[in-house]
Amino acid sequence: MPEQSGFQNLGVVLAQGNFPQRQKEKQASTRADRVAEYKCQTCHDLGWVGHDVELDHPDFGQLFRCECMKEADEAERRARFLRLCRLPQGTDNRTFESFKVRPGLNEAYRLAMDVAQGKLKWLTLMGDVDTGKSHLAISIARKWLENGRPARYVAVPKLLDELRRGYHPDADMSYDQEFYFYENVDLLVLDDLGMESSTPWAQEKLDMLVNSRYENAMPLVVTTNLGLHQISPRIASRLQRATFGRVVNIRASEFRIWSREEGRARSGRSGEENDAERSFGMSGRYRGDSNLDQASHGSSQGLPAQRA
Repeated sequence: MPEQSGFQNLGVVLAQGNFPQRQKEKQASTRADRVAEYKCQTCHDLGWVGHDVELDHPDFGQLFRCECMKEADEAERRARFLRLCRLPQGTDNRTFESFKVRPGLNEAYRLAMDVAQGKLKWLTLMGDVDTGKSHLAISIARKWLENGRPARYVAVPKLLDELRRGYHPDADMSYDQEFYFYENVDLLVLDDLGMESSTPWAQEKLDMLVNSRYENAMPLVVTTNLGLHQISPRIASRLQRATFGRVVNIRASEFRIWSREEGRARSGRSGEENDAERSFGMSGRYRGDSNLDQASHGSSQGLPAQRA
């Protein structure tokens, strides 16, 4: 008798064991094995989930980030903020924890911590080179990043270069986009104010930028080797008049000098004693006044610098 259309030969079914119930069990077992392989049983490693809601609910058809991606998203967010901040190469060790609070730096350190904690919005650090200004400024930026807030560090000459580059048709960002970013980033750190080429265009842009952040009370940190009387009168006025900021004139010694003196103090020997000791030979005999005088004018090696 010919086989009817739509029906399988009973002998074939029995031989293959393709019973409908057994097929369902096999499929269910396969799905269970596949589900067991997922790291997240909620989203099945897709990273997104939908809510089982009614058709008229606002969340119907919407996708939401799964809880399993929270840590990964936060890590990516922090990495993105770090790239955006553009901290200088080789400054990973410049933090509040590594800063040496030596004489003359207590107030600057305390106020820098206030900015990092959001208690103070503006801080201007003035002082000679190698007194810790940039170290504190970078430490503030790092603390903001650690707290999950964006910050941008930039040396003033480089800032002006980036704005100029915005006029070029092939620039990644236009001048307007660059300037808008510097106006509105959560924290802006302007390092080495006064080191830029003093042109009317440069002065106008800096005046506009500082004034914009002043009018909107946007957090700003400025470091400079100059006195307020040596920078733009308009910028100096804003730095001094900001009721939400402070200006600190650092009078600490250079880090190299302080480190050398601190090392001598810890050893319990003065510089003269070290010079006299070097004037003796291996046999312990004194070499003479000429050698002592020569040694006393020799150069000494300092410790790694904590830059301005």
